[in-house]
Amino acid sequence: MSRSRLTLVIALCALLLVPLTSAVPSGLTYLDSTWSTNDGEDGDLIALNPNRTILASYHGNDIVLFNTSNFEQIGKINFDEDIAGMEFNPNGTVLAINKRSTVQIRESIKLIDVESLEVYDSGVLAEDRFRDISWSTDGQIISAQGPNGDVEQYRYPELSIKNTLHGVHVVDITCIDYRSDGQYIVTGDESGRWAIWNLQGQRQGDYREYGEGLVDCKFSPDGLDIVLLGDDGMITSREFTGAKNHITNVSGGKEVLFSDSGTRMHVSVDSNDFKGLLTFDYSNFNELQRTNFFHKIEDIAFIDDEYSRIQTLFVSGGTGEVAIYLRDIESNGFNQPGSDLDGDSIPDNLDDDDDGDGIIDDWDDDIGCDAPAGTPCSRYPDLSKIRNIEISVGENFVIRDQITLPSEDSSNIRNLSRNTIAKDQVLSVQETNLFANAMCANMDHGDIIDQWRDSIVLSNGDLGDATISCFIVDGMELVRDGDSTTQITLAIITTFDYASVVTLPLDITVNEQPLPTDGSISWLAPAHPIAITFTGDNVKSVTIPLWWNNGEDIATATIQEIEVKDPTAIENAIDWAFHPIAFLLYFGILSGLITLWLRHQNKIDFEIEDDEFELEKSDYDEDVDDEDNSGDDVEEEIAEEVEETENSRPKRTPPPSKRKMYSTSTDDELLVKKKRVSSAELNKDGPIMKTKRKRLVSTDQDSKKTNVKPVIAAKKRIVKSSEPVIKKRKVKTMEKEVEPEPEAKKKKRKPVRRKKKKDSQKKLDEKELQENLVKDFLKED
Repeated sequence: MSRSRLTLVIALCALLLVPLTSAVPSGLTYLDSTWSTNDGEDGDLIALNPNRTILASYHGNDIVLFNTSNFEQIGKINFDEDIAGMEFNPNGTVLAINKRSTVQIRESIKLIDVESLEVYDSGVLAEDRFRDISWSTDGQIISAQGPNGDVEQYRYPELSIKNTLHGVHVVDITCIDYRSDGQYIVTGDESGRWAIWNLQGQRQGDYREYGEGLVDCKFSPDGLDIVLLGDDGMITSREFTGAKNHITNVSGGKEVLFSDSGTRMHVSVDSNDFKGLLTFDYSNFNELQRTNFFHKIEDIAFIDDEYSRIQTLFVSGGTGEVAIYLRDIESNGFNQPGSDLDGDSIPDNLDDDDDGDGIIDDWDDDIGCDAPAGTPCSRYPDLSKIRNIEISVGENFVIRDQITLPSEDSSNIRNLSRNTIAKDQVLSVQETNLFANAMCANMDHGDIIDQWRDSIVLSNGDLGDATISCFIVDGMELVRDGDSTTQITLAIITTFDYASVVTLPLDITVNEQPLPTDGSISWLAPAHPIAITFTGDNVKSVTIPLWWNNGEDIATATIQEIEVKDPTAIENAIDWAFHPIAFLLYFGILSGLITLWLRHQNKIDFEIEDDEFELEKSDYDEDVDDEDNSGDDVEEEIAEEVEETENSRPKRTPPPSKRKMYSTSTDDELLVKKKRVSSAELNKDGPIMKTKRKRLVSTDQDSKKTNVKPVIAAKKRIVKSSEPVIKKRKVKTMEKEVEPEPEAKKKKRKPVRRKKKKDSQKKLDEKELQENLVKDFLKED
């Protein structure tokens, strides 16, 4: 054989060995629930008797028995302790349970007579947390994990120990199952060890390692194979002798179940990607069908038919109810003779809701309605609650079928959904979307598309392929726990492509009101009557508010395009004014105006700052001139005093001790000051500053010549006025009496504020002044 042929054969074999996946819905959907009580507590265990007539469900401390045909409660028994596991015996007359033991009562496994609901006196202590109790095929042996960790076999009904299967399991045991002939038993544990034993408790060969912790282990119905499920999702089918048959992987797998015929294998899955039940062809592990759940999966049981198709599916979702999945619902009185107002094939005398709005007739009159005068509310539906169909013509032909579920079913759905993702008091967006997607996936999309294609007739054009989608309109998101009145509204969208182009005007005729298909939750909602609307893009809408299903009336409408008139100049101007591009222009203009205004404001601020700077400069120059002039005046006054002293002959003065010294009295006559204009001598460093020198002379001679008080030469001090000085802006004024001397023009230069030296104003030493004064008097003498 050539290499190419060998490669081809290997590729074909690999394709054949890979399981084929399919998303074909099973035709089952949520349609009912069983309740322990109106305020039932959490529950995670269910058990179905072998003849499929009784369902046992555990809630809180109660075990409740239900009839599987009508889901009515038939019995209840209470225990003070929590129950970890329960299982019916092969003939369904006894229910074995494993409850928590106490210090006073050292027993966990107990037996209950199903018919009388009496508890047997016998009991035995096992591992009270063990879940997977298993009966032998003849019902004479019960197997469970013992208190020491090994598998123990107990005789029925006394529950004495028959065998202990030891030497293999050292961790918690997860699965026990008897072969159909009752000769062998398989056990597995959390570490992945599994072994086969005979009825005498002898291990058949060595124990084996699975490679991952075991979640479930079972014999196939014919007893030829063993199926193992690991906690990582690997499912392996192997022959009793040990050879492997098939392998697949199901992430989140929790339990393996078989149909009675053994041709189908079902795996319950609870993962982030999928919650539901996968159905495989056991002969090749190809996926056949899947049923989507919208809640948690704690335990599962089902009833199938002779073709291995599941007809009823029971799922424990961790709440006070058990979810029931069915293909359809046949209401009481269906197809019975009698008058039928809403056309649901149930006569009005047996129908609780004659008008088809989902509200019980007894409540209609209390709630009220918009019925015509003389018509009771029980005979006229609430138009907002009936089935609403909207047909839209555009790029696609879209049919929106909107249904409103009854209040009780809506409450049950919310109760199951509330713990799906997180335990809280309200439903989140994720939980709402999970419900809508699960219900949509369970519908038979092909049947829905075919029903609409057969029911709708177009005057031109043809409908092609279609897709189905669903979403929740109202009644789930953010609705609090315990709300029993808010109804859930679900929209089912069917989108058709056009096989051939349609043109307007278009006549649309709906011949009948389609019924729900298998697997559609629409079975819960009234299907008749309906309100129907025909609409589309740029077409005139046509509405039929109430269409009764009497078998004679049909719904028809002509879809016409809306005539568009040429807009006037004003309308065009308004359109342009409100166009998005126009708003960009408005924004640009507004931004420009704001920018100009800001620049104008900044310019004004700059001019004010310049004026203030010029004013400060002028004040500074005048202060400097005043300082220079004051220095010159002081020198002139001192010189005049010296001249007067030299011209007058001094008299003998008294001793220094008796001489009047420096006085700061304000009574002294102020010196007469003569203003002197400084010359405009400049050098490269600026104006020439003249130094000031004071000479002290006697004032006695002057005092004789004048009748005023003597003036004593002393240090000049500037006495601050007691009046507050108010700063005023200096303004040059023209004096008429004195003609101003011509001033030499000075070269303009930028004023510089020089930091005054600390030595520029030296402080006078009084001691030194007095010594100099004494020396002067001595020299004169």
